[in-house]
Amino acid sequence: FGATEVVDLSWKDIFDSDACTLCKRCQDRCPAWNTGKPLSPMKVVNQIGEAAFTNPEANLVGTITKDVLWSCTTCRACQEICPASIEHISKIVDLRRSMVLMEGEFPGEEVMTAMEQTEVNGNPLGIGYASRGEWAEDLGVKTLAEDPEVDVLYFVGCYASFDKRNIGVARSFIQLCQAAGVKVGILGKEEKCCGEPMRKMGNEYLYQTLAMENIELINSYGIAKVVTSCPHCFNTLEKDYRDLGFELEVLTYTVFLEELISSGKLHINSQKFSCTYHDSCYLGRHNDMYTPPRKLIAAAGGQLVEMEKCLDESFCCSAGGGRILADENIGERINVKRVQMAAETGAPTLLSNCPFCLTMFEDGVKGANVEETLQPRDIAEVLAERLA
Repeated sequence: FGATEVVDLSWKDIFDSDACTLCKRCQDRCPAWNTGKPLSPMKVVNQIGEAAFTNPEANLVGTITKDVLWSCTTCRACQEICPASIEHISKIVDLRRSMVLMEGEFPGEEVMTAMEQTEVNGNPLGIGYASRGEWAEDLGVKTLAEDPEVDVLYFVGCYASFDKRNIGVARSFIQLCQAAGVKVGILGKEEKCCGEPMRKMGNEYLYQTLAMENIELINSYGIAKVVTSCPHCFNTLEKDYRDLGFELEVLTYTVFLEELISSGKLHINSQKFSCTYHDSCYLGRHNDMYTPPRKLIAAAGGQLVEMEKCLDESFCCSAGGGRILADENIGERINVKRVQMAAETGAPTLLSNCPFCLTMFEDGVKGANVEETLQPRDIAEVLAERLA
């Protein structure tokens, strides 16, 4: 049920506070702190330490404050730079879990609504589960219930299933697979949210319910390989689901497509274009995948203009940590700040490979008033336009 007092935390959480050198590297990197929000990863760690030594029975949520805890996007920028290997994110998620499971508290009504919609329809967007596979009906893609003999299962995710903008990405991925002779199947209406936003928001019970249903379903079809186009789905299936007995091979579509191109199965007509690329937190810092997306961009003919904050120093889009479900009401909007960084490169195209990032950037170009000069796109869309 999460952590409320120091006694609920692990020894490592307490040890971290003693290991902290107060160098402020985590604070300087934090996207929440840099956009006027009250979250300082360094301060959170030290408040826990102070409570451990002076008032072990103190309510940590009250000490640290709810606005601080809800501001985190779990982007991992703090942990990536920390010279003492302090783990900030797990502490914040544990405290969120206490708020959600013990107090029934969320950062806003919109998040509570998203949780309820997920319980009913298997997705936070509030769209009926029966229409989850409709985006693929005219592409000749069958569900595993119709034909389980496939090369790969495409775990589509909620946004690529229901969001009009991200449906285009899913369709592009299918076109690329078909061009390479890969037989793809989907789960359709049987698929449910991977549960990642719910887990990071603290609703561990709902996450585990969704995860077990997805694992049992996927295992029942006897497939060997799963591909995702969402880094959050990938991270969840590849790491979190392992704790629940999931053993299948899981690939992100950037790695999968790069392998198809390098093996000669997928042919792309290279056409030069200028672009900048956003390293999504869950593909980059969480999984150290920086090269495959850049190889795909190069294969398409992209002339890459890197932002100052790129690779492991990339600046979050704001949607991680379940924040995709929540309104951003404190300080500057993180997505607008990131879009401004992209606009400063002078490149006309902002590429990403995450449905959350793409959603935030489509909104961000409006907030930054650069709609006419900067177009957010997914790498799959650019590749599909260049099929040989």
